[in-house]
Amino acid sequence: MAVYDVVIIGGGIVGTAVARQLSSFRLMVALLEAYPDISCGTTKANGGVVHSGYSAKHGTLKAKLNVLGNRAYPRLASELGFKYVNTGSLVVGFDGSDADYIKHLYDNGLANGVAGLALLNLEQARTIEPRLNPEAKIFLYAPTAGIVDPFEVALAQAENAAANGVAVYRNCAVTGIGRAAGEFILQTGQGDFTARTVVNAAGVYADAVASMAGQKDLNIKARLGEVLVLDKELGFSLNTVLFPLPSGPSKGIVVIPTVSGNTLVSATARLVEDKEDVATTRVGVQELIAGGRRLIPEIGAHKVIREFSGLRAVAEGTGDDFVVGPVPGLPGFINAAGIQSPGIASAPAIAGMVVGLLADQGLDLQDKPDFNPYRQAPVSCSKLTDAERDELIRSNPAYGQVVCRCEGVTAGEIADAIRGPVGATTIDGVKRRTRAGMGRCQGGFCQPRVLAILARELGRDPWDIWLEYQDSAVVNGLLKEVRSDGK
Repeated sequence: MAVYDVVIIGGGIVGTAVARQLSSFRLMVALLEAYPDISCGTTKANGGVVHSGYSAKHGTLKAKLNVLGNRAYPRLASELGFKYVNTGSLVVGFDGSDADYIKHLYDNGLANGVAGLALLNLEQARTIEPRLNPEAKIFLYAPTAGIVDPFEVALAQAENAAANGVAVYRNCAVTGIGRAAGEFILQTGQGDFTARTVVNAAGVYADAVASMAGQKDLNIKARLGEVLVLDKELGFSLNTVLFPLPSGPSKGIVVIPTVSGNTLVSATARLVEDKEDVATTRVGVQELIAGGRRLIPEIGAHKVIREFSGLRAVAEGTGDDFVVGPVPGLPGFINAAGIQSPGIASAPAIAGMVVGLLADQGLDLQDKPDFNPYRQAPVSCSKLTDAERDELIRSNPAYGQVVCRCEGVTAGEIADAIRGPVGATTIDGVKRRTRAGMGRCQGGFCQPRVLAILARELGRDPWDIWLEYQDSAVVNGLLKEVRSDGK
C-alpha cells in the first residue's frame, strides 16, 4: 500500500487549489472526491464572483484570505488557462439608511486593504452600468472584483495538479479514518489510503470527516441558495457585478455577468437539514426575479432558461468565519472547512495557508525542479477565427461536427473533455467542461449525441452512462434487439 505524504479529502475549488500548490513540491499527494466528478458540490453551484473583500468583518480569516486570494487570480488565470474577467462590482443603495451601511462597507474595505474603493452617485455609477435602477441613490464601487466559472477554475487546478504527479480519485468517498503508527488510514470504496497528513476540504461534509478522525466539535450547517440562468439573448449585457445591501446571512440577490455570456441572478439563502437537498422552488424563482428587477428593472422571468441551487457550508460557533487550521490532539490533520462566500475569491489564499500549516506540522517541502505551473486551455471552436477553425478541422474532422448547436460545441471538443487528465465520465461532466447542453434548449438537441460519444470513448453501454451522480442513467436499455445483420 502506497503511503502518501498528503491526502486531500474533497475535490472542490479549495481541495484542488491545495492539490495544485502541493504538486510543486517533492511529495506524494492524493486527492479523494466522493462524487463521480470534481466540484460537484458547492463549487459548481454559485455565481462565480471573485469578491474584492470589503464585506468580510475586519480581523477575520475571511477578510484576510479574500483580499489575498483576489490578488492571485490574474496570475492563476494566465498560468492555468481559465477565463477571468476583472469586471469590478457595485453595491446599490436606495435611501439614507443604505448610505450609512455603504459607508460602513467602504470603511471596512479600506481596513481590509481593498484597493480603489469609491463612493459614487447615480450619474457616476451609470457610466459603469447604464441599466441601473434610476431610483438608486448611492453606490460602492470595488474595481478589483471579477468573475470566473468556478468549475473551470477547479478543473484547471486539478488537471495541472495531475500533470505534476497528484493522484486524483473520484467516486472515492471516505467512510472511516483510523490511526496506525502515527499515520492516518483512510477507508474508502476503492480501498484504504495511508497518509502522513490529511487536509479536510469536504465542504458540507467536513464535520463528518472531522468526526471520523476524532474531532467532535466541528458542526457544519448547509445553507441552500437558488440561482437563475438568463438567456444569452437577453437584449443587453452587463458590465459589472451588482449587489444590493447585504440581507441577513447572505449578500442578498445579486445580478452577475458570466464569463460565458449568460447573466445569473443569485441567490436565495435558507438553512436545510438534508445535505443532499438541492431542490428549487417557485417561491425561490419569484424572490430572485424580484431581487434582480430591483437592481436592473429590465430583468424578467421570460428570459430564464434554467434554475439550479447549491449548498454553502456554514460552520457553527465561528462568527460566520472560515475554519482553517490544525486540530488539537490530531497532529497532521488540517481543516479547510466552513468555506462559504467569499470562498471562490479566497481559495488560492486558503490553499497557501494550508500548505504553510502542513509545513508547521513537519511536512518537508522541497521544490520540485520539473514542476510545470502552466496548463493549456482546451480548444473552443466557437472562439476561433474561420482560418483557425479550418486548420483544426483539417487536422481532425471531428472539430467540424457540431454537436451542441446552441453553444457551437463540436464532437472533437467533447472527445477532448473525456480524454483529459481529469476527464469527464458523465453527461453533466461534459456539459461543465464544454458547455454542451448549457444553451437555450438545455440539451434537448445534443444530449443523445453526447451520450453516444461518452459510451464510445469510455467503452461502455449507453445505459451505463450517468447523467451526474451514481445510478442516474438516462437510458434504461434497448427498446428492441439489434439483429446480427444490423437491421
